[in-house]
Amino acid sequence: MVWVDGYFMTTDGEFLIVTELTDPTQVNPLKYGSSEVDPDPVVALLKLRNEVYALNRNTIEVFDNVGGELFPFSRIDGAQITKGVLGTFACCVYADRIAFLGGGRNEAPGIYLGVSAQTQKISTQEIDILLLNYTEAQLALVKLEARNDKSHQHLYIHLPDRTVVYDAAASEVLQERVWFTLTTSVVEFSQYRARNLVWAYDKWLVGDPQSSNIGYLVQDTGHHWGEQVRWEFGTLIVYNESNGAIFNRLELVSLTGSVALGTNPQISTSYSVDGLSYSQDRSIAVGTIGSTSKRLAWFQQGHMRNWRIQRFRGDSDAHISFIRLEAQIEALAY
Repeated sequence: MVWVDGYFMTTDGEFLIVTELTDPTQVNPLKYGSSEVDPDPVVALLKLRNEVYALNRNTIEVFDNVGGELFPFSRIDGAQITKGVLGTFACCVYADRIAFLGGGRNEAPGIYLGVSAQTQKISTQEIDILLLNYTEAQLALVKLEARNDKSHQHLYIHLPDRTVVYDAAASEVLQERVWFTLTTSVVEFSQYRARNLVWAYDKWLVGDPQSSNIGYLVQDTGHHWGEQVRWEFGTLIVYNESNGAIFNRLELVSLTGSVALGTNPQISTSYSVDGLSYSQDRSIAVGTIGSTSKRLAWFQQGHMRNWRIQRFRGDSDAHISFIRLEAQIEALAY
């Protein structure tokens, strides 16, 4: 349901239905409209720039208020988008465009931004492969949300066992699509327990999908509802023109000292030379609360034959901000 120009517009999947202009509690059955470019069901309605977007399974049609005795909205033929949406909540208004999970007829699902007949695919190959792990019935229940906060424009895609997030601001700066994953778990993946983000009372309020809890986002801890969760990130591929190298030292330049009170948590690093298996984790302590001068360094970190990637892991007890990774590498020529 959307509110536009004094009308409530709803859909039952087949028709577009508006209330009476003089009485929003009344509906005239003669004032029904339809989205008929493709015989696919209407799954959602959104309003953007005072135009109504009827999001169908394979197409998206745009309607504008033109008045008249019967259905007061008319289709804008030149604004039609030839891709559709998988589920009622798999769409939202994001960065002045319609963000949605779906695709065209005979297309695999992806994440798109669309407006005025133009679409932009923002899902990477990695995200597309992840979506193929779910059935269409599961993807039809996915929820999309937008959050504009602290110079970031985040698009949340709440999947059954995790949430993937697209950052439009970071993508524009880096000139590549930036995605990251949120999960409420110490190992593997599980449902991210923050949904229905609302900015109210000077904070971001969220709901827990697994209980009736209502909470809010904070900056001084990484715990979810008081429970410990993990974080991890990896580097790009280090490549030495098919030559080997010895990794004498790695240091994460970071702001330490913001750990859980009474703890001295550890973080670890491991590496992979094939992208499939990783070495044993090497752990170091990050210091206690207030230890802002603590340096996070690993020594004798093995070697590589021609390339390798590095991975770092920790949990929410180690609430640390990272700036950069410095490496002392000794090149080998074979």
